[in-house]
Amino acid sequence: NMITDYTTFNDVRAALGVDDKDLPDSVLALDIYSAGLTQDLEDVDVNLPDTYLTVSAESSPTAQQTRFLSCCSMFAAYAVASRLTATMPLFAPQQETDGKAQAGRFDNAYKDVVGAVVGQCEEARTRLLNAYNALFYTEKKSAIKSYFGVISPSSDPVTGL
Repeated sequence: NMITDYTTFNDVRAALGVDDKDLPDSVLALDIYSAGLTQDLEDVDVNLPDTYLTVSAESSPTAQQTRFLSCCSMFAAYAVASRLTATMPLFAPQQETDGKAQAGRFDNAYKDVVGAVVGQCEEARTRLLNAYNALFYTEKKSAIKSYFGVISPSSDPVTGL
């Protein structure tokens, strides 16, 4: 599976607040990031990637399926972005100055971005898990038949008539 099966390179860049000069498609297309994303999706559920491919092939998806697909795309963008935060100081834009204050501001901004990306990734993971579980809950729910009803006895149990 490729990252672009789930999300766009632009969405990954948007999550990090960088542009394609800082983080070109050629970097995002590296196998290490798509393999990492596959593992992140399988950590939610080992069958999730297959379910995504099946659901995304639906010609008229249900509301639950559409939510699952959008949650999957959002999680994918933040999961890849989270992995990229480890190397972010290497590609994130830094202004050319020689002041120590500038470096300090960059470090703080970098830590803020990492914190925000990781937080968004966790939120997206929770949403995805809920949407994924709801897919199966909805299918099961519609299959459950009600066996409860009011049955009136043919005779009065008190008088026997």
